[in-house]
Amino acid sequence: MIRPELLILDEPTAGLDPFIQLEFEHLCEEARTEGRTVFISSHQLPEVEHLCDRVGIIREGRLLAVESIAALKERALRRLEIDFGGPVAVEAFANLPGVRDLTVTDSVLRCTVMGSLDALVKVAARFEVRNLRSIETSLEEIFLAYYGAGDGPSALAGDPTDREASHAAA
Repeated sequence: MIRPELLILDEPTAGLDPFIQLEFEHLCEEARTEGRTVFISSHQLPEVEHLCDRVGIIREGRLLAVESIAALKERALRRLEIDFGGPVAVEAFANLPGVRDLTVTDSVLRCTVMGSLDALVKVAARFEVRNLRSIETSLEEIFLAYYGAGDGPSALAGDPTDREASHAAA
């Protein structure tokens, strides 16, 4: 293959086996090392996080923003479930920064966290924690939560079932 200065790839690893995916990652790293630019369109957060330095957010054909991976992670949504050794009061976790959709049933806390987990972890550490599960959100969900239905940033706005609203290119 020739060595173009710019590669534009749409879902390049879809359907590839793990060995070929690894080879693709090596080719992308080689292109980066040589100073070439690779645009990857993907909804796979682990792939984007691993391969890309920056993420562009495209909605309805318009580039809305370009973010570093670090900036994107600061806004990443995490669905958490914490099993405690006994019942805990929802009030202990109310009003924590970034915590949304908080429910506590007996000894199980469920919530969504946007940004840092620090405050939640510090409060949870006051109790016996038996198990903690983090449910990975897709890149699309992060974008929908960050951008919502409007043209600019909005915290956790929008309809996460609207899968046509956002697309990631990195």
